[in-house]
Amino acid sequence: TRHPGRKVCDHKCLFVVHKPLMVSKIFVYGTFGAIFLLCMTVLTDGAPASLRPNSKLTPGATLHVTVAQISQYGYTQGVRDVPPELKQRVYNEYHIRHRLPREYEVDHLIPLELGGSNALKNLWPESYRTSPWNAHVKDKLENKLHELVCSGDLDLTTAQHAIATDWIAAYQHYMHRTPSRHKRLHAVHSRRYSSTKSRVVPVGADIVWVNTETGVYHYKGDRWFGHTRHGKFITERDAIRSGDTAAKIWH
Repeated sequence: TRHPGRKVCDHKCLFVVHKPLMVSKIFVYGTFGAIFLLCMTVLTDGAPASLRPNSKLTPGATLHVTVAQISQYGYTQGVRDVPPELKQRVYNEYHIRHRLPREYEVDHLIPLELGGSNALKNLWPESYRTSPWNAHVKDKLENKLHELVCSGDLDLTTAQHAIATDWIAAYQHYMHRTPSRHKRLHAVHSRRYSSTKSRVVPVGADIVWVNTETGVYHYKGDRWFGHTRHGKFITERDAIRSGDTAAKIWH
């Protein structure tokens, strides 16, 4: 006859023997499970947002436009053409299958306001949520470069190349200058302002300032009215007859 406690003892011994094995299995299955979930996340949601576009997928592309054309009011609205199916192709190219509302912008690497095109090789999914570099920050750079180009202070091709090559480096160069660089530019702008301030502005509501380098004219109250490197005061009627165009109004 077996001792009544023998079965209990055997049960406890078996429990003690198999407990480490059970813990090991839980650890192994848990580890593989975590790896599996991570892989599934990458496969279904795509790669994490990149601060810069893939240069092979998005090298940038431009239209054959002049500074006068991109300076016209409403230019970008007239050329923008990125239908939903093209946006989806961009997301597919970058393996982004699922996204939250307002998480990305299908952005023009070379912006329309700098002569960029709507071609697939000029589009990339730029994040709104990455920090500090994101789509909102790049928008500020685009506006700054557009101002510099339209005022004649920066060549259009140079601006296009800078933003297409490395927009973050371009931002640091044109928006966050070193103190010495800032002082030097401040001195140049001070001299330019003092020289243009002495110009005699003709009297008349129809008077505009034409940037003779770009063929763009500015109204009184515009920051570039009388303040571009080369230009002259004429009536708006004469400017239109000469083929000059009105500057884009920034709000």
